Amino acid sequence: MSNRSEVNQVRKWFTSHVADNGQKYTLDYHQAAIIADTHQNCLVTARAGSGKTRTIVAKIIYLIAHERVKPAEIIVFAFNRKARAEINARLTKITIDGKPLFTDAPDIATTFHAFAFHLLDDGNLKKRLISEDFSNRLTVAALKKILYQTRERLDEKQFNQLATAATQFIVRAEQLYFADYNKLYEEINVSDNLRLQLYYRILLAHHNYLTKHNLLNFNQMLVQASQKLQAQTENLPYKYIFIDEYQDFSLLFLTLVQALRAKCPDSHLLAVGDDWQAINGFAGSDVRYFQHFEDYFPENHIKLFIPTNYRSGRLIVRNANYFMANGLDDYQGCRAGNKVSSYIHLVNLKTLRLPPKVYAPKKSYFIEQTFSVIQAIAKRHPGRSIKILTRNNELNSIDWDINFFYDRLAERLGSDISRFSFSTIHRSKGLEADVVILLEIDAGQFPKPPKPDEISSIFNETYESRLADEERLFYVALTRAKEELYILTSTPPETYNQLDPAKPNFLCLLNPDWLDEFKF
Repeated sequence: MSNRSEVNQVRKWFTSHVADNGQKYTLDYHQAAIIADTHQNCLVTARAGSGKTRTIVAKIIYLIAHERVKPAEIIVFAFNRKARAEINARLTKITIDGKPLFTDAPDIATTFHAFAFHLLDDGNLKKRLISEDFSNRLTVAALKKILYQTRERLDEKQFNQLATAATQFIVRAEQLYFADYNKLYEEINVSDNLRLQLYYRILLAHHNYLTKHNLLNFNQMLVQASQKLQAQTENLPYKYIFIDEYQDFSLLFLTLVQALRAKCPDSHLLAVGDDWQAINGFAGSDVRYFQHFEDYFPENHIKLFIPTNYRSGRLIVRNANYFMANGLDDYQGCRAGNKVSSYIHLVNLKTLRLPPKVYAPKKSYFIEQTFSVIQAIAKRHPGRSIKILTRNNELNSIDWDINFFYDRLAERLGSDISRFSFSTIHRSKGLEADVVILLEIDAGQFPKPPKPDEISSIFNETYESRLADEERLFYVALTRAKEELYILTSTPPETYNQLDPAKPNFLCLLNPDWLDEFKF
């Protein structure tokens, strides 16, 4: 680890020489420590709102401008195209002593899929690569054919649920068993589970179709990219490899990175992420690569931490820490860098009564409550951005999807709806708003009671691991707000502290002393 003097020299160099869109590029001590570090393998835990992307960009700036590393010797793997574009765009705004760091838009950040595409592209790859939608249609077609052959009858809802489960199975099987599907077949046969056998048949039908028509999906493209790297004899120029959102790493990504490093053996690896925000296990990610970093990258490794949340107000940060300490028994939480006196407001729709002038028939009372609360929140925070988050696209309590809910709310709010944005919690990761409203934080709904099923059994998931996934998802929801957070629930107050494994409740893991009860 760099000593304090080296870290402070880095901070001073940035404030003296670097500007971001005309403003001095300041770093806190922990961010600067990552810039100064020279270990070959470095894992950075960057909690929500701690300036993760800022730190990655700063490391690139320092390597190029101070250490004279060539841009072509650095590669950053971002999680998606949006993150890739953001990193490259930020670099275009950087000046060193008044001169642009880049005269042309840089292409340092990429994605795993874009890297694989570039490595494999022979001029025909784009035509061979299928979309996610096309892949889903293949799954549906295979399922229909198998059900017809077995004469099994399902209604539309049952069919859709089965198709969704099959899709998830294929994605995860491709991530974990890409090197040996026979091993997966053996495990399924041992389990003697008919649903798993059905999913496996769909997987084979899916892959047989792609093979027959010389097509590829995205996971297969990653596999072939790893194989090409392993086969080639020449080394690659990369001296620094960065991985953003490392908590969402998978075996497939690991295989590609290891193949890449074998072609640049002296390269330094910087992996940055937050294990408290590991929420993509359903898509094949595995948080163990983060939690046991040293097992996969043991040479000259170090673990560093960026602990300050600059996004959310103090009470939001404190309660999010309290929640994770009680839920995951993990005490390595955040500091609050945003000094605003924020609040978490608990809105219990079981006990909340509408204002006297507002009437609603019994059948629509719950909907009227929800809309009245949202209108009151909008009135309390004029001019503020407001984000409404849900666990799923469907609202369980009123049997509406989020788009229909948005349209009905827009009718009530008029032009004020422009301040609102809507998202599932999964899709909100990396986003923020001044005010955040969480809908349906109800025992038995969010968190969903983890139940054993075919997919969890074959991928070695437990009740505890699946509940931990839900806890990390709730942490993401808690930390999107900058100023105020409103939690809407229909869980009876007398059951807040009841621990029922069949109906888990996250409200009991929050500190009641830091909650403000909402009233009209």
